[in-house]
Amino acid sequence: MGQYPKSSRPDGTWLLIPADNMIGWTQGFFPGELWLMYDQSREPDWRTRAEAWTQPLEVQQYNVQTHDLGFKFLPSYGLAYRLTNDDYYRQVLLRAAGSLASRYNPRVGIISCCDWNPDWHLPLVVDTMMNLELLLWASRNGGQSGWRDMALNHALRTQADIVRPDGSTYHVVDYDPNTGAQLFRGTYQGYSDTSTWARGHAWAIHGFTLVYRYTRDPRMLEAAQHVTDYYLGRLPEDAIPNWDLDAPTPQKDSSAAAIIASALLELSNYVPDTDKKVAYWNAALRMLDSLGSPAYLDTADTSPGILLHGVGNFPAGQEVDVSLVYGDYYFLEAVRRFQRQTRPPLPSDWYSRFDFAAATHTLGGGNTGLQVAEFDVTPLNHPLDAVIGYADSATSVTAFSQLSMLIRMNTSGLFDVRNGAVYAATNPVPYEALSTYHVRMVTDLGAGQYSVWITPPGGAEILLADRFVFRSGAPPIDDLGQVVLKSGAVDEEYRVSGHTVGGVRSSQPGFAAGTRALGDGNTGVLVAEFDVTPRTRPLDGVIGYADSSARVTSRSALALSLRLSPAGVFDAYDGTRYAATNPVPYEANATYHVRIVADLPAGRYSIWLEPPSGPEVLLADRFAFRAGAPVTDDLGQLTLKSTTAGEFQIAGHTLRPAAGALPAP
Repeated sequence: MGQYPKSSRPDGTWLLIPADNMIGWTQGFFPGELWLMYDQSREPDWRTRAEAWTQPLEVQQYNVQTHDLGFKFLPSYGLAYRLTNDDYYRQVLLRAAGSLASRYNPRVGIISCCDWNPDWHLPLVVDTMMNLELLLWASRNGGQSGWRDMALNHALRTQADIVRPDGSTYHVVDYDPNTGAQLFRGTYQGYSDTSTWARGHAWAIHGFTLVYRYTRDPRMLEAAQHVTDYYLGRLPEDAIPNWDLDAPTPQKDSSAAAIIASALLELSNYVPDTDKKVAYWNAALRMLDSLGSPAYLDTADTSPGILLHGVGNFPAGQEVDVSLVYGDYYFLEAVRRFQRQTRPPLPSDWYSRFDFAAATHTLGGGNTGLQVAEFDVTPLNHPLDAVIGYADSATSVTAFSQLSMLIRMNTSGLFDVRNGAVYAATNPVPYEALSTYHVRMVTDLGAGQYSVWITPPGGAEILLADRFVFRSGAPPIDDLGQVVLKSGAVDEEYRVSGHTVGGVRSSQPGFAAGTRALGDGNTGVLVAEFDVTPRTRPLDGVIGYADSSARVTSRSALALSLRLSPAGVFDAYDGTRYAATNPVPYEANATYHVRIVADLPAGRYSIWLEPPSGPEVLLADRFAFRAGAPVTDDLGQLTLKSTTAGEFQIAGHTLRPAAGALPAP
C-alpha cells in the first residue's frame, strides 16, 4: 500500500508511483478501478479494497504543485463519495479543489499546468480539461461558486487556443503570465507542433463533454462535437488510433481509444441530432469491440494490466507498447457506461437522480381526472432502494412525503407500491439489473386511488397494485403534474424511457408488451384514428390490429399493419407484402394524423396520413388483410411493435363505426 501502478514493465510487474509523489498524476486510477468494481458488484470486499487504496492519497489534498489533482482525486475520492456518501471524502475533495484553484491565473483565464519545465512560463496543456471536473464538482458540493467560472474560463481558452479550425488539437500553449501573449503553441508528447497527439485529443473530447455535463454551456457541446468529428474522420479500420494521428511511426495507443470510447457513450446523450447520437454510440462500440478483442485485451495474462499496446510518452521513449493504469481505468469506465446504456440514447430517456430537484420532471397542469401513465424502466444496479413518484403540479417536491403515488424498486429486489401508509404489492414482481420493464399506471385523481401493472421482459402484464390509495399525509393532488425519478444512493441508478401521460402509448420491443386489448365488440366497418410520433429515424415499427381471440406473437398475427419502414417512409401490408399507394416519408419527433377505415367483412382497409401542416394523403387504397393471418371478425387488439422501447408513440386512439362500407376495388 502507498505505491500505485502506472505502467507495465518487461518483467511483468508494474512501475509504481508513491502516494506522496506530488508531480506524478496517475495514483488515483487504481483506486478508481476498485471503486468501479464495487459499483458493479456491490460486494463489500471491493469496497474494503477501494477504501484502503484511496485513503493514502489524502496527502495530496494540499498539493499546489500541479494541475493533475482531478486525475488523482476524481477516480478515487470522487467515486468513493458518490458510492458511499461519506462526508470525509467530500471534505478532502473540497480541499483538493482549493489547491487546484490556487493555480488559476485570472489575467489569462487558465490553470497553469505545472512548474517543472523551465522552458514554460504559463503553460496551458490539453490534459487540464480533465482536471476541471474537480472544480466544477466542488462548486456544486460546498465549495466556492467562483470555481465554476474558473473551470469554464479555462475551457473556453482551450477551445480558442488549443483547438484548430479543422477540429484537430495542439498539446501545449505557453503564455506570458503578465500580458497573456502567446509565446509558444505546439506539442510536448506528440510527433510535431502541427500534429495531433492522440491521447491529448482524447482528453479534449472527454474534457469538453464533462464540462458540458456540469455547465450546459452550448459552446462546450459545440467544442466536444468539433473535436470528436475530426477524430472519427481519421479513425483507422480497427478504431484504435496511432499514438499521434499524423506520425509516420506506427504504434497504436489503446489508452486513447479507451478514453474516447467512454467519452462518446456520454456525449451521445447530449447531442440533439438523432443520427449523431447513433453515430457516436456506434463508434464507441467499435472501439470497445477492438479493445475487448485478443489484439488488445490481455487474455493470456502476459501483463499486470488489462489492456495491451498503450503509449505513454513516445518521443521520450517512455512507456511504449505497454499496459497503462489509466487506459485500464477508462476501459472499465466505458464498459460500465455501456452496461448502463446498451442501446443508442433516445430523446425520451430520463435517468434517476439523488437530488430531488434534479430528479423532478414537469408533466403539465392539465392531467386531471382519470389518467394513464406509461413508461419503460431499466434498473441499472441490483438491488436498489429507488422510487418513481408523482405529485401535483403546484407541489415543491423536496421529500418523499410530498409524493402521492410511489412505485418502488426495493432492497429485496422487488417492485412494490405505496398504499396509504405502507409499501405493498398485490403480486410482487422481481427486477433484475439491465432488464427493461414496461409500467402502466392508471390513476383516478378524484378517488385518490391508483393501479399499477408491470410487464417483465418477454412476459405477460402483471397486476402489481390494485386500487391502492394515495400516500397518507401527502399534499392535495388534483393533477398528475410532476414525476420524480429518485435514486436511493447515487445518480443514474435506473433509466425511464418513453414516459407518457393521458392515454399516450409507446411502442415496445416485444409483441406481448406492445399489445393492448381493445375489446371484442369492434365489428363491421370501423374507423380508427390517432396521432403517431416517431421518436427516431429510421426505425422498423408496426402499428397493427388483430382479432380479439388471436395470440399475437409475431407480425403474421396482424391482419392490418401500418409500418414506419427502415427506408424512412410509411407503408402498409397488402396481402403478402408491404406497399404504398402514395409513400409518405416520416421524420423524428414530427406528429402524423392517421385515419384507417377497416371493412372487416370484406377483409380490406384504407389508410390516410396527414403530415404536419400538410393535406391528408391516401397511403393504402383498399389493401387486403394479411394473407395467412388469423380470422379477423373484430379489431380486438392493437399492437405497437418496434425494435427498442419508445421508438414511436401514438396518442388519442379512437375506434368507431364507419358510415358505410369501403367501395369495391
